[in-house]
Amino acid sequence: PKKFEAVRQKFETILSKADRKPPIRDASRDVVVHLNKEAMLTPEFMELWDRICKKTSYRVSIDTEELIKSCVKDIMSMDPIPKARILSQTAKINIDRAGVTNADPHEYTQIEIQRPYDSLPNIVGILSEQCLITRQSVNRILIESERLKDFLNNPQLYIEKVAEIINNRRHQLAIDKIKYFKLDGEEYSVAEVFDNSEILANLDKNAIAVKHSVYDHVVYDSNTIEKPFAVALDKDPNVKLFFKIPSHFKIETPIGTYNPDWAVYYDKDGIQKLFFVIETKGSENPADRSGSENLKIECGKRHFSALGNGVRFQLTKNWDKF
Repeated sequence: PKKFEAVRQKFETILSKADRKPPIRDASRDVVVHLNKEAMLTPEFMELWDRICKKTSYRVSIDTEELIKSCVKDIMSMDPIPKARILSQTAKINIDRAGVTNADPHEYTQIEIQRPYDSLPNIVGILSEQCLITRQSVNRILIESERLKDFLNNPQLYIEKVAEIINNRRHQLAIDKIKYFKLDGEEYSVAEVFDNSEILANLDKNAIAVKHSVYDHVVYDSNTIEKPFAVALDKDPNVKLFFKIPSHFKIETPIGTYNPDWAVYYDKDGIQKLFFVIETKGSENPADRSGSENLKIECGKRHFSALGNGVRFQLTKNWDKF
């Protein structure tokens, strides 16, 4: 009701605490996920796997001047960094037979520290080490951005913010010009990617039975995206084989490894054979995803493009629409 709007936050806090329940699942819906070894001996699996199992290596080149200019621009426009503060709360403590309890804080104060540091950290050396660029480049970025007064306000926070900006820009520039090369004779083996051990899942929470995959169930991460996607793949008569790519299958990128979602063998009337590696996301708009997600997806595209064997890397939300 409107008359309680002023205390909405307190009510929500009380309700959320009261609603804390232990996770409960229906054990009768538990399933053991098995690897279908017969499916892995079919021509469809061998043809699909032979196309996606090759390994690659990558090379990057970064234009130092472009990196410095972009970092300077971002640092100049970052939010001001306030001086370090001491936060203080005072609360009543009740001691009785039941134990010790405390009431909500009844006093809250902030004290701004005028001179928080007797000595300053070696900002050039720290940023050079954290961001993997030369001290000369760090020095230029700091001076040309004209924001060193923020460093005096709060050295630790300033270093964290600047390091984040430099690393983000370095990763972006690296991936913009990244090149993948197929490594002759090097590939992922079936044994190292597909785990033969039994996996416990639950049909109400994270698993669905399928007929046209290398596992008898798909274990999904998302109930709204991956589950309906698996159902649509299994029901499509033109999808001869598909599987959720195990986490052991990793593509190397400058910002960590990337594991795509699905591998699909599509055969329409024996005439049109298509091989897909598909990434499923809730939105196909890059603006709706984090920067690191977009960078890894771009690396995935270039990895499979470098294989040059007809595998199409796609990003989609809905199989029927795709």
